[in-house]
Amino acid sequence: MDLNATILGQCISFILFVWFCMKYIWPKIIYVIECRKKQIIQIHSNLEKVKQDIKLAKLKSLNIIKKSKKKADLIIQDAEQNKYLLLEEAKRHAQEERKRILEYTLSEINIQKEKIKNELIDQTNHLAIEIANKIIKHSFKYKDYDGDFFNKLVNNF
Repeated sequence: MDLNATILGQCISFILFVWFCMKYIWPKIIYVIECRKKQIIQIHSNLEKVKQDIKLAKLKSLNIIKKSKKKADLIIQDAEQNKYLLLEEAKRHAQEERKRILEYTLSEINIQKEKIKNELIDQTNHLAIEIANKIIKHSFKYKDYDGDFFNKLVNNF
């Protein structure tokens, strides 16, 4: 194989081309590749950071949900205790009201009973006087005794 001028020219032009590429083009390509590599690394680290933030947010939200559930349970328990207290208070108040109404009703019954008793006594007395008056009138004759005496006697009772 002979080395001829065309091969030598091609080698020189290839060497010049490689030198030109290494001097002017290759650094720019390497620079772009390095910048892209840095961007990918930064995006990857940001992605990891976001994943960690999402995990923390999930944990925080779970903790908030647990706290909210506990708080809701406490509120429900407190409401139930208040319900029982209110029911007991209402029962006690109703019993006191029932007792007061019962006492009032019994006093009204006793008053009415006394009133009727007094009316019956008055009616019995009135009937007894009338019966006595009729018996006296029937037993005694008006002719023998003064009529004013019987009238005064009856009217005094």
